Amino acid sequence: MIKSNSVKALLKADKPAFGTWITLCPHPRVVKIFAACGFDFVIVEMEHTDFNMETVGGLVMLAREAGIVPFVRPTGTIKPHDMTRPLDAGAQGLLLPSIDTAEQMAAIVKATKYYPMGNRPMNLRGPHTDYSAGDAAEITWHINEETMLVAMIESQVGIDNLDAICKVPGVDAIFIGPDDLSQDLGIPGQLNHPKMIEATEKIFAICKANGVAYGTSCQNPEMAEKRVAQGARWLPYQNDAAMVFNTAKAAVPKLMEIGGRGR
Repeated sequence: MIKSNSVKALLKADKPAFGTWITLCPHPRVVKIFAACGFDFVIVEMEHTDFNMETVGGLVMLAREAGIVPFVRPTGTIKPHDMTRPLDAGAQGLLLPSIDTAEQMAAIVKATKYYPMGNRPMNLRGPHTDYSAGDAAEITWHINEETMLVAMIESQVGIDNLDAICKVPGVDAIFIGPDDLSQDLGIPGQLNHPKMIEATEKIFAICKANGVAYGTSCQNPEMAEKRVAQGARWLPYQNDAAMVFNTAKAAVPKLMEIGGRGR
């Protein structure tokens, strides 16, 4: 039996889904740890890491078995096989960088969905089908329904075209890429700048008007609480590197103080 996408079910029920990123350690045990912690989904990062396709394939297949929904952010080129290979490996969703136009998004839907929505290359016996046998039409329908496409808005052009992007059939959620968006707005890294606050609120409002789920990254529970109150429903929390760094950064000064080695 092909697995369903529990994150998509949460969004349909208007409930927030919380996940995190694998950016630092591609060891399978990291997937298991995040699943054991209770995260709804995990994003395997390819745009900003050196992870190869074999590594990604192993991580997403294990995530499926561990009961945590695997997403992949493909490399920034967004060529068809950059997207369909992670999907064939078992990813149940893609986080798509730098979506600027409805035409661009429609082309991605066509490349990543099976007939009648698109022309994704057919290979129906693999991790993405949990090696299920059955009627091809039923299998492709199930995968079309359960595979999520999350479009990243990372530029003013993307904001300007967001209303049209939201109307593209097959778009499941909109995600703000805060770092690149801040750079495009001329305030690189200033995530609390009034321009970023205004842009974030505008993106949320457009998504809400179109009935499309939306979200952004959260670095702490307080930020998550604020975003949920604003209607955000697809919410990655920190990443593996941040969790390691933040935990050590908080503990080491206390250890030094205990050891009489204040800075």
